[in-house]
Amino acid sequence: MENKKILRSTCIGFVLWLVAAVITGVVGVTDLTNGGVTVNAKTGELFTYGFRATMQYYTLMWRPSQFNHFTGYVGVVLVFVAIVLGIATIVMAIAKKKPALFLTAIVEVVAIGFLPFIIMFAIIQAENMGIRALGMLLLAGATGLNLFGIYFATLPVSRLFLGVLNKAAGEEEKKEECCCEGGLGEEDVRAIVKEGIDEHVEEYHQEKEEEPAPAPAPVKEPEPEPEPEPEPEEEPEEDEDEEEEGEEAPEEVGPDGLVIKGKRKRRPFENRLRNSDYDLRHKYYDLRDYIKWYGLRNRVSIPGDTFSYKRQRYAFVTIVGKHLRIYLQLDPKDYADSTIPVEQAEAKKYEDLPCLLRIKSDLAYRRAKKLVDDLMAKIGMPRPEGDEPKETQNKDQ
Repeated sequence: MENKKILRSTCIGFVLWLVAAVITGVVGVTDLTNGGVTVNAKTGELFTYGFRATMQYYTLMWRPSQFNHFTGYVGVVLVFVAIVLGIATIVMAIAKKKPALFLTAIVEVVAIGFLPFIIMFAIIQAENMGIRALGMLLLAGATGLNLFGIYFATLPVSRLFLGVLNKAAGEEEKKEECCCEGGLGEEDVRAIVKEGIDEHVEEYHQEKEEEPAPAPAPVKEPEPEPEPEPEPEEEPEEDEDEEEEGEEAPEEVGPDGLVIKGKRKRRPFENRLRNSDYDLRHKYYDLRDYIKWYGLRNRVSIPGDTFSYKRQRYAFVTIVGKHLRIYLQLDPKDYADSTIPVEQAEAKKYEDLPCLLRIKSDLAYRRAKKLVDDLMAKIGMPRPEGDEPKETQNKDQ
């Protein structure tokens, strides 16, 4: 693509130089110029001027003894600039591996080297009254076209030179915001940081709310006779609604018959996950990987695992007792006639995730994946190409 830009600019410069050369030739071979001979005021020698004489002067400008005119010095300078710029362009073409610059070097040398010829032709003719007004106007136009040709021919080279100079001076080139795979833009970083802060603030307030209320000070009364302690019973499975929704625990009778009320402190999600069965734990891992396969990000907190995309929450997974729960941003009414037993989430904090599914078996796990597919289709995220993430459940430890 860059070679095409270089060739386009070079071709424009070449065309402008070619038009300037044609105009100069037309002026030289028509009667717009009056070829002749005049006497040099300094040396007294005959001094020729005209189109053919200018060609001769161009070849003699390197020998001032035979061409005593200031345009010869200007011509030498311009030709020197053309040679240096051409060599620099060739070096740049080799260093940058851009073969189109070789053509650019040729056009630069030709266009800059032709400029002294126009200057000699126009100035010497004008000094000796050997050119008409129309011819002078045409030469002026040819000079302008040649200058524009030089500009377009050197344009791609000047950009490369500026880039080299900027790097040498320690200036970093500006980079476009990313869009490359795996990269994070400034807005994404800000969203992640804000989401993390909001999550920690929410966890802090939840912990404050869940701290049990202090029990009232007991009234000292005669201690009853100690009774034999009953044998410890197996801890029943935690009540799902109580664990997830944070409802008040049943009233307990404390010492001296005092009734204690309070909320049961919620165990962190990671602890529940670590202490769960192998099959339940890996059902969560597989479901998490499947949701992330679509491109959602997950954030593990005390209540559970939140899945979001562009700062919008779309799913939430938690563990209650010996089962998984997944809350999705779907309408449970859409599945009233289906075989998927979804429920309406009643808790206020799930207003944006009203669809609840309890995952207790392999069939329920497959139904959860179907709901995830429906959710992704709803929010306009296409199914990723390639194989699904490998499942790890239902295997021996």
